[in-house]
Amino acid sequence: MKKFSLTAGVLGFIFLAIFGCRTPDIVRVKMDYTPTNMVPPPKSFPQTPIFIGLFEDNRKIPDQIGENSEKAQIVPIKANPAEILAFMKNAFKKEFKKAGLNIVESESEAGRTLQVSVLNLWVQEKNTYQSSLVAKVTMLDKSGKELFSETFRAMSQRWGSSYDEDEYRKVISDTVVELLKNIFNNETFMKTLA
Repeated sequence: MKKFSLTAGVLGFIFLAIFGCRTPDIVRVKMDYTPTNMVPPPKSFPQTPIFIGLFEDNRKIPDQIGENSEKAQIVPIKANPAEILAFMKNAFKKEFKKAGLNIVESESEAGRTLQVSVLNLWVQEKNTYQSSLVAKVTMLDKSGKELFSETFRAMSQRWGSSYDEDEYRKVISDTVVELLKNIFNNETFMKTLA
């Protein structure tokens, strides 16, 4: 019985060595906000009701979020564009609420409306996962007048197993955390909430 177990184990290892390390043609990532870092709360807590409004995708390749270039064969990393926007909106909503800001579910209740345009989201996987995010953040008052509009950038990196969907989710989530830190540290942005 022991000999059979040992043989099965060796065969399993050989199978993994031959077939488990094959380079995939594509990696598909299901987007979910799973940060490993925290967003520190802003210094002030304006109680103006904020509606998290429109999120637009203005990236050049909407269904691609990066690539693995560890080997000669470049592997594209893909995600559903609608999932990316829902992921971003969910992250903003969650972190704004957690920070103690007054988030409302209806634009008619709001004194301010936040809009975000995603300009770039890219993860380059080589020795590490390196993620970058660029987003234009706009704040409108109740009448629709623009009070604030600025482009923010953020980066993050982490170690992880190759072609790992979970590592892509984590590094992108941590990049959103860095973006939100930059937003909350922007005094002009925070003043528009007062």
